Amino acid sequence: MSTFFEKNWFKLALGAILIAMIASFAYKLWANSSEPDQRLTAMKQSPSFQLQDLDGKTVASADTDGKVRLVYFFYSFCPDVCMPTTFLLTQVQDELKKKELFGTKSEIISITVDPNRDTPAVLKEFGAKFESKPDPTGWMFLRGEEAKVHKLAEDFGIMVIKEKDGNFSHSNAILLVDKKGKLRNYYDASNPELDADHIVKDVATLSKEK
Repeated sequence: MSTFFEKNWFKLALGAILIAMIASFAYKLWANSSEPDQRLTAMKQSPSFQLQDLDGKTVASADTDGKVRLVYFFYSFCPDVCMPTTFLLTQVQDELKKKELFGTKSEIISITVDPNRDTPAVLKEFGAKFESKPDPTGWMFLRGEEAKVHKLAEDFGIMVIKEKDGNFSHSNAILLVDKKGKLRNYYDASNPELDADHIVKDVATLSKEK
């Protein structure tokens, strides 16, 4: 068996590269489909919530109705995915501003799954780390009781598991919610092919719906 691989390693490697290229092309073709409704069919009604913003004000999900929403469950002490995904959302924010959709027709909602450590001060410091800082006119950081937030994440379809070291394992997905509160898409934020343009295109499409 080892002799086979030694003799054919170049062909096998080339085949793996071709498969990866085809998969990448297929994703881009899907992401830029001229028929976005095939990807954005309503899945279910998103769960309602009442949480607190960084000023301690209660924010209800109904308060954001009428806008397209991007919802992301994260925590600031996350050692891996939360920082780059939040950076991606800052790019989304910048593009939405260029299209005059940010704040008026769309919002970003980041919900911490670690409210005990993620105090308002900690979250403000977290946001300040980014060159393009989260703009509170269209980007909310929300908190709530830990059990309540974890139940909300579960209702959205996001897995959250508290580890022994106090950190959390969680699904790294950005959720797309339309103006009527319907869940329309899950973006795998760990997929290197996902970019701001793709997300913004979908937000723009849904913002035109009545």
